[in-house]
Amino acid sequence: MSIKNRIGSPSARRREHVRGRWNYRADLDVGNERTIHAAKQVIGFLIPGLMVSLPVFLATSRAATEIASWGLAALTLLYIGLDAFARHREFKFFRLGPDVALAACFAFGLLSVAASTVSSTTSSDLATVLLEGLGQLRWIPLLYLLVYAWELFPGLNRVMLALIGTVTVTAILTWIQHFQGVDWLTGEALKNAPTGLRPYFVPRGFFGSTEALATLFACVLPFPVAAACLRRDRDETDKMTWIGFGISVLIALALAFTYRPGFWWAGAAGAGALLLFPGDRRFKLLFSMALAIASVWFLLFVAFDTSSDRAAGDSSQASSPDVSLVERIEAEENARAEQHRIQMNRLVEVWEESPILGIAGGTAMLPLTGSPSDVTNETRGEFQYESVNVYFLILARGGLIGLILYLAFILHHLLNTMRLFHEIPESHHKHRVLVAGCFASQCAFHAAGLYWGTMTEAFSMNLFVLVCSMTLYMNEHYAHGIVSDDSAL
Repeated sequence: MSIKNRIGSPSARRREHVRGRWNYRADLDVGNERTIHAAKQVIGFLIPGLMVSLPVFLATSRAATEIASWGLAALTLLYIGLDAFARHREFKFFRLGPDVALAACFAFGLLSVAASTVSSTTSSDLATVLLEGLGQLRWIPLLYLLVYAWELFPGLNRVMLALIGTVTVTAILTWIQHFQGVDWLTGEALKNAPTGLRPYFVPRGFFGSTEALATLFACVLPFPVAAACLRRDRDETDKMTWIGFGISVLIALALAFTYRPGFWWAGAAGAGALLLFPGDRRFKLLFSMALAIASVWFLLFVAFDTSSDRAAGDSSQASSPDVSLVERIEAEENARAEQHRIQMNRLVEVWEESPILGIAGGTAMLPLTGSPSDVTNETRGEFQYESVNVYFLILARGGLIGLILYLAFILHHLLNTMRLFHEIPESHHKHRVLVAGCFASQCAFHAAGLYWGTMTEAFSMNLFVLVCSMTLYMNEHYAHGIVSDDSAL
């Protein structure tokens, strides 16, 4: 066998698991081919590592998440560019499905940025408009490049296991932070939880933001729930069911410890969306999960509650000694809701300046500072626009047409994901679990957007793009019927 029949690119070796054969040819006697082959070896060595590390960074670091996601995108683009000069190409571009909606979102976004730059009066305003306007569109090219990265370097199961494993560890650490009360990044004391004299605290994870941590848990929770609840063959063991059950309870309790009812509803929306998919014992398992969560909640907040605790209350509730935990949480949520209403009214004022095209950099003109995690009377009315309903934010930035196009993409992609699930044979159980989890995760993400700017936060935006890229990549392969088993992709 000649050397040209034995060599392979890193991508070809990965794709052998999908097609079961080599799909790579290179003549190393030609200088140009030899250079391209060597460059592919180097780039192809880095891409799989970034793909596995991205889920880890999604739960630990904003900066590392941006570096890993855009590093992966840049290397993928470079790999495709090198392949374009090869004599025998190993990559072909393909449509993702919602291309029309994505193209319309991107084109109209650029038009909105262009219109906003015309009205800029100073160079600083122009720079702000360009940065904000182009920044809000970066998820679209990133989505395409991540899908093409999957095509070149398959490995869905590895990345999903890394994501679930990292979030499970983060949930355990959140439990510790809930009782310990220290921010590991800054060493600062965490805010007291609305639990009276009980020594509990509101965790922030590695992000310095409770909202970011709650979004992570709400969006990842559907995957272990899907593993526990989706139907399987009768002769198959229940190992996956009970592992999914345990992880689901652990993550759900970590989500509960954030004391953010809005994100509780987002997590519930994601888990509830799984009821749209066929599965045995779904209601029993979901009821058991709810019962386990309620039992821990009872032990922490009811069983050891004493009359002295109830009589004492905390310093913020000294005038109301009988205020319950639910009432305290409701009071804080009402305060946050009031600030959100103020923010949404301001964004509507910005939108009214340009209702069709929006103002790409208009939100930068608002005097909004502070952190959505610290609701106090002293800072009332002074919060970042990232803390507000993301749909009002898109309305202000992209106008009415921009919001409609974004909602059209959401609807199109959700329907495509549902259709993909029904195209996957029952023998490919892992893929069915993954697709159902992706559908429910998207539902949780969009529900979380009602309470803060998910698409303006680098971490949550990258998580959404990662989940979407998985389903779009799987849709391409199942559309051609070339998936041999549920470990191939």
